[in-house]
Formats: sequence, structure tokens, C-alpha cells
Amino acid sequence: MVIQLARDLEDDNRDTRGTLQSGRTRPSDDQAPAVDLAAARARALERLTTSLQGLEPETALKIRTLMIAGRDGQNIGVVDTHVSLSDAGAAFAIMAADSSENGPLLIEYLRRGHALACAAGIDLEQPLAEWQGRSADDIAERAWLSFGRQLAASTARDWQCVGIIDGSSQSLSKLYLKLGDRAWWSFHAMIDRPTVAGLAKERKAHARGRSRSIVATSLDAIAGKLDSLHGRALQRAARAIRARIGYSAPAAEH
Repeated sequence: MVIQLARDLEDDNRDTRGTLQSGRTRPSDDQAPAVDLAAARARALERLTTSLQGLEPETALKIRTLMIAGRDGQNIGVVDTHVSLSDAGAAFAIMAADSSENGPLLIEYLRRGHALACAAGIDLEQPLAEWQGRSADDIAERAWLSFGRQLAASTARDWQCVGIIDGSSQSLSKLYLKLGDRAWWSFHAMIDRPTVAGLAKERKAHARGRSRSIVATSLDAIAGKLDSLHGRALQRAARAIRARIGYSAPAAEH
């Protein structure tokens, strides 16, 4: 629900972007503005504020938390929104400012923040208090935080992907990801950092059995295969990947 509201907010932004200070479009020199820009900007901000005021204060702060985390590459648990739940008016005003200042980048920041949240194992529908103060005390959670930051700071085309397809179920049973020239990640029951030699050995072993491997050079290409997964780490990685690229499953045919 939080992400859908964020997308709705972006749609509202897109409709009024030409009149906002951060807008990318401007009237050409030979076109007289149809409306006074100052008045149009004021109406655009009023529209955004009205939209935000329809949200619960906690939802507005969740959206702001995701935006800040995605923009700054921060751990969700340590983001400071600089406003409290008790001050709803300030929350809405700040969110309106976020929308106008970040303009076309707002949905990109939200996708990055959503990916960071999913990598950290955060359920967006949980109370905001449960997002905050989360620490990466053990090695596995530190690995998830590192993976989440890589995912948020990159594009889908920056990744190499190797998926192991189970021969009997035809579903993905293990996933390997590599960002640029950095080390590989692997996901099944646990998150791990396999060696190149270990990855090659495992692919050969699967080739001799009933499994097969698929290779992709983009997260977009692997996203559609991340259904009906087994393995906690694989499921968690799938949520983070789909969050990062803004993937929506195709509607079921009737």
C-alpha cells in the first residue's frame, strides 16, 4: 500500500511537473505562458499537499523515510525524517517539499529505498517504529545491508545474473548476482559470497543432474522468474530486486 501511494503521488507530480521549480519542461521562447508561473506553482503545491493530507501521518513518514534512504543510500533503520508523528502538519508540508524538490527523481528514490527495505527484511506494512533502530549485528545482516546498498546505487543493467532452474519444478532454486567487477552474491536458504571457482563447479554439477542454469545480463531479465521460490534468502533477494526495478507481475488472464 505504501509503494502504491508513492506511485500515485508520482502520478500527481507528473501532471504538474511543468509548473514546479524542479520541472524539466519549460515553455519555449516563442510561446507565451498560458498562466502565471508563480500562481501555477502555488496551485500545484496545494494539490500535492491536499493529496498528502489524505494520508495517515505514519504513511506520509514511511514514504519520506523510503525517499531519504533511497536518495542518500542510508540504512532504513537510521533514517532521520526530522519530523515526529505527533506533528502531522509538518509531515505533510515536508512531504510536499520532497515532491516538488525531487520532482522526476522521486519515484527513483522511492524504488531505491524500497529495495533497501526489502534487503533489510522490513515489511512495509509494519508500524514505522519497527523500521527504526534495526541494527546489522550479525554477519548475515551486514551482508544484506551491503547487498541492499549495491542494489540501490546501481541500475538493472549493471548486474550479471545466473539462475539455477530445478529440473522437476522448473522454478528458480538458486540465484547468483554480480555487480560489475565486484564479488558474486548467492541466494538460497542463506545469503553467501561464493568464489568464481565455486560458482563454476556448482554450475557443472547442476548440468550433470536434472537442473539447468540461465544467464542474464540485467535484473529486468530475471525478475519475471522470481515466482514460487523456496529458500528464505532467495525470497528476500527476489523482493529486493523487484522493488528496485519497480516490477509488477502481469495480470492473470481470465
